[in-house]
Amino acid sequence: MNRKLLSLLSLLMIVSMLLSAVPAFAADDNEIRIGIISGFTGVFASFGNMQRTGYEMALEEVNYQVAGKTIKIIEEDDQLNNEMAITKTKKLLEQDKIHILTGMVSGDEGLAVGDFMKDKNIPVVVMYSASEDMTMRAATPNVIRPTWTGAQPMDVFGCFVAKELGYKRIYHIGEDYSYPYNQLGGFKRGFCRCGGEEVKTVWHPSGGVDDFSSIVAAIPTDQGYDAVLYNGAGSDALGFVTAYVELGMMDKLPLLGQSNTFEQSDLPNMPKEVEGLYSGHLYAESLPTPQMKEWRARYEEKYNRIPAAAAEFAYSSMRLIIRALEATNGDTDPAKLIAAMKKVDLTDDPRGPVYIDEYNAAVQNVYIRQVQVDDQGRLYNQGLYTVEKVSQFGPYDPDVYLAQPPDTGDYPKDKCSDMPAEMLTVDKDYEFIPW
Repeated sequence: MNRKLLSLLSLLMIVSMLLSAVPAFAADDNEIRIGIISGFTGVFASFGNMQRTGYEMALEEVNYQVAGKTIKIIEEDDQLNNEMAITKTKKLLEQDKIHILTGMVSGDEGLAVGDFMKDKNIPVVVMYSASEDMTMRAATPNVIRPTWTGAQPMDVFGCFVAKELGYKRIYHIGEDYSYPYNQLGGFKRGFCRCGGEEVKTVWHPSGGVDDFSSIVAAIPTDQGYDAVLYNGAGSDALGFVTAYVELGMMDKLPLLGQSNTFEQSDLPNMPKEVEGLYSGHLYAESLPTPQMKEWRARYEEKYNRIPAAAAEFAYSSMRLIIRALEATNGDTDPAKLIAAMKKVDLTDDPRGPVYIDEYNAAVQNVYIRQVQVDDQGRLYNQGLYTVEKVSQFGPYDPDVYLAQPPDTGDYPKDKCSDMPAEMLTVDKDYEFIPW
């Protein structure tokens, strides 16, 4: 090997060493870095991508600027895999040096990330993940959830189904993980408290069913059930509802949906037979308030579709972050940011006034909805009733609620006669205010 070649190789080695010594990320004092972890692919990809439309709208309103600083968004797709969610969160913390973490779609995803972040000095704003223990039994001071828990709207919906529809016995089929557990737990408590008798529980793997025909065909139609409740969302909801219609079940047992079964992002792909079906949610795209009308008009102009709950929740969550940063004048000190987040005014939120309580959770309106067809032939959720200022504890005293075991696949029990006595009575129950 000649001398020139050796010199060249030596030079290349030196350059390589120098480059490897350069940090992968250089912090910018005039930059506020917000990490977003979500499922942009997978069974709930429609929710993750709806999230993106919502927080983009909030950021565009301020031109990605706050207090003279630039907001930088770093997105990571965890594919709704808990291990990947933690890996991607570590990357956001260690490499990207984020100041705030937000996003999260599924319940299990949120619980995994929330647990990982509990000893990290970084504010976490939950956009959609609805497993209630994130702001209950597993609550940590750095986690703020301006959105919802799974049980929150379904306690209201369960009471409506028993009291207003008069159903006594429900056959339930749902996805087997934490968020549907909370959805069903809320539904059972509200249903039993308001006069129901039984909610038969059947589970299936989330995202693990290619053909729902056998599951639908196994539903008993001659055992006195009044309706079927499907407790699933995304591609699972599309598959179940399609099979339910194709097998002629609509003529045998009415179908009810959990909060996301008839999500606006999935309704365009559902059979027209879903018209008339009920659900309960903290969002109704038909809300006739100035705030919703204005926001929805801008959304439809930009994206040419009706906004879904996941979009509005992300919009609301990002506005909370922006307003907190405005309150701190761009100071990203975690303690100052978290304190500011708790005080942010969200009473002008498109979905209705939102209040952050002492548990860092949202108190807000719940809407009873019915799938209808608009004047353009599009399926949407028309609000029928409003229940105002519902907390994550529903109508229960927080101490009474927290004394109960957490919701699981087999708790609460199916028979209302097995419901703990303290969960069957409340000082004041819901008022259903007609639209």
